[in-house]
Order: sequence, then C-alpha cells, then structure tokens
Amino acid sequence: MQKKAMIIYNPAAGKNKFRKLLPDAEKILTNADFEVTLVPSTPAPKSTTLIAKQAAEAGYEVVIAAGGDGTVNEVVNGLMQVEKRPKLGILPVGTTNDYARALNFAKDPLEALQIIAKQETIRVDIGKANETEFFINNAAGGRITEITYAVKESMKSKWGRLAYLFSGLTVLPKLSPVNVEITYNEETFKGEILLFFVNKTNSVGGMETLCPPAQLNSGMFELLILKKVSPKKLFQLFASIKKGTHLNSPHVIHARTNKVTIKSDADLNVSYDGVYGGKAPYTLEVIPEALEVFADEKRISARLRG
Repeated sequence: MQKKAMIIYNPAAGKNKFRKLLPDAEKILTNADFEVTLVPSTPAPKSTTLIAKQAAEAGYEVVIAAGGDGTVNEVVNGLMQVEKRPKLGILPVGTTNDYARALNFAKDPLEALQIIAKQETIRVDIGKANETEFFINNAAGGRITEITYAVKESMKSKWGRLAYLFSGLTVLPKLSPVNVEITYNEETFKGEILLFFVNKTNSVGGMETLCPPAQLNSGMFELLILKKVSPKKLFQLFASIKKGTHLNSPHVIHARTNKVTIKSDADLNVSYDGVYGGKAPYTLEVIPEALEVFADEKRISARLRG
C-alpha cells in the first residue's frame, strides 16, 4: 500500500534548488511506493508550521521538509502540535542545512531522497522552549547569533553562505556582552557572556566541530556558554572551534543537561534552529525521542546514544 507523503517546500530556498530537483524527487519517491503531494510555503508567518500540522491531522504518514533549517524548524513545530506524528524527512536545499549535516547528507539532496526511499528511520530528541515552541537542532542567544535570522532570503538566494559573512561584518563591531543568569543541573552561572548554545547536534552555522559530543537521541542537551573575552581572545577561540579544541578553554562552560533556564536584565534575543524566537527569559527542555526521522543509522552511529 502506498504511503501518503507531503513535501513542504520553500520556493526561495537555496537559489530555487528544489525546482530543479522536483522531477527526480517525484520519481524516486513514487518508485519507493510513496503517494506524493507537493505544497509550497508562503511568505505568511508560520505558514509552513500550519501546513505541517494540517498534514499530520489529515493522516499523512510522512512529511518532508524541503528547504533550509528554517523550513525544518517550522515543519517540526507543526508536527509537535499533534499526538500522532508523521515520520519526518529532510531534503536539504537551503543555505546551511545544519540538521542535514548532523544526519550526514547535507551536500546532496538526491542522497537524502534515496535515504527516505529506503524508509529507514531513527528516533530523535526535540527541544521545547517555554512550552509553546520547539527546535530540533539548537537554541542560541547573544548578539552574534542574530546573524542567522537577520539575513534576508533574497541575500541568501543571491550570495549563498557568503550572505552570513556579509551580515557578520556589520554585527561584529557592535558585539557586546550580555549579563545573564543561566541555570542547569542545579548549578547557576551569573555573569557576562558573548553567546550561549543549547545543542542537540554537532553542527551550528555550518560548523560541524562546534559540539562534537552531541547525540541526536541522548535525552540531553549540550550546553555551551562563551564568557566575556577580549576581541583577540574571541578570534583565538573561533580558531580553536575549527579544531574542535574549544571545549577545553577556560572561557567556555560545557555541560550536559536536560533543562536550561535563561534570564537576563537586558534584551537577550533567543533563536531556534537559526530562526528568531523571542526574548529571554526562557526555559528549554528535552523531549526524548519525540520524532521519527529518516536516516541511515550506520552512517551516523557516532552521533547516536550507544
């Protein structure tokens, strides 16, 4: 019996990459016994979230997010609003594709389609933020993280990942620490920070070495706090991130926890999966193995709980 699958795609993602991929996508999935429905997102706020929720309520067995991390985030938020959740497929045709990187198929959408066609899945954790929002990859806060959601879709379509660099050049001169109170594992950090990450995967902003210990189904977050440092030490720290040695720095706090609370006496924007969420205070919690995602378990065994 054919499985009902909906592909929700962002028409503007990745320089309109999905349009070129569409004939192959339909052929591969149809041959794998999927009944495919294609639905484009719209510019309306949270349109993708609403479409995903409606697909789940209509009995679709599979929902495939075709786009970047923002599209994946909105689809996840739609699926998490229903009790009986379809399996999630990810077709990476965005600019950075962090979650697809964690699943080890970010560079080739056709490869992702073949993995979906094989119908092998894993169960993954989902992060919950203030009871109403969800994220699959990470939550983050601090001025430098604003780059990810400040870049317009038109810039990403024109420049690709360079758009983030151009945006970063405007943000860096304004980079300033924020005074926070972050509680985790019955410990509390109080002080000035440049940024924090609450991760479910190793990949953020295309950097696959940001959080090497992260596991997709551990039931735990990997918390990273970057304390206030001088510009010189900041650049040195970024260099160490490329090597994956930054977790040993005295300027970084790293902890494994299933709950994080963030408070600040100043404006502190928080993003989920690179999408603007809101301002602190925030409580972030793990929902263990909340979604079933198409993936090749053998290829990502190092990123799964043993």
